[in-house]
Parts: sequence; structure tokens; C-alpha cells
Amino acid sequence: MSSKSKKIRPVRSARTSSHFVKKQPASSFQSVLRAALLSFLCGVGICAALLAVFALLLTHTPLPLTTVRPFACAAAAAGATVSGLVLARKVGRQLLLCGFACGCFYAICQMAAAFIASGAIMLQSGDVMLSIVMLFGGLLGGAVAALGVAH
Repeated sequence: MSSKSKKIRPVRSARTSSHFVKKQPASSFQSVLRAALLSFLCGVGICAALLAVFALLLTHTPLPLTTVRPFACAAAAAGATVSGLVLARKVGRQLLLCGFACGCFYAICQMAAAFIASGAIMLQSGDVMLSIVMLFGGLLGGAVAALGVAH
């Protein structure tokens, strides 16, 4: 049996779940801007919803009021995570960088708000820690988007 008479079929590549990620053209600035606006609205919506749930929880349960700051930090981190996830999925490329950019945006906004409120960034208060949590939250959103593409 000669190898010339036998047809060799190419091996099919495994289907990835990249069809869940919406691909955008690289030169489309307007579509990236829309994705950033949508991710911002989703992140703010999740943060506001969680803050409302935590406020309801604090009013109807005997939890101490010292848990207000951790609840607010968790809500902000969840909002940054969802925002990073939505931006990474909408842009469809450089997913970790998208999440990192979201986290940086929220961290810079938080540091600017702390600076405006107190005139200086206090290292003893939770301002820097909240910024770090928001940075890692956005990065987590990008990582979850990247893991979703990998499976």
C-alpha cells in the first residue's frame, strides 16, 4: 500500500468558546467607547444594587455598624469586577489588559475623590486599600473573561 494513494485528512481543531466573546475591529474607537460606557454602567449598577442590599441587611439584622465599610468595599470591588468582565468580553481581545484598565480607572477615581475630600491622600485610612481592592477587582474581571475564553 503506497502513501500516495491514501488521502490524508486534516485534523480538526478543537472548538473553543471564543464565540461567546464579541470581537470588535481594532480600529473602531467608537465601539470600544461604547463598550467602556456599557461596562461602566454595569459596574455602577451592580455596586448600587449591592449597596442597597447591604443597607437593607444592616437595617433589618442586628449586625454592628462597623461592617458598613467592609460592605461598601465589597460592593465597590464587585462593581469593578463586573465592569472589567463586561469590558473584556465586549472588546474581545487583550482581556487581562481590559480588566486592568478598568481597575486602574476606578482606583484613580477613588484616589482623586479621596484627595478632593481631604486635601491629601491619607495612607492610614482605607483610601489606598480601597483603591488596591478596586484595581484587583477589575483585574479579576479580566481574568474571569480570559478563563471563559480558555474553556
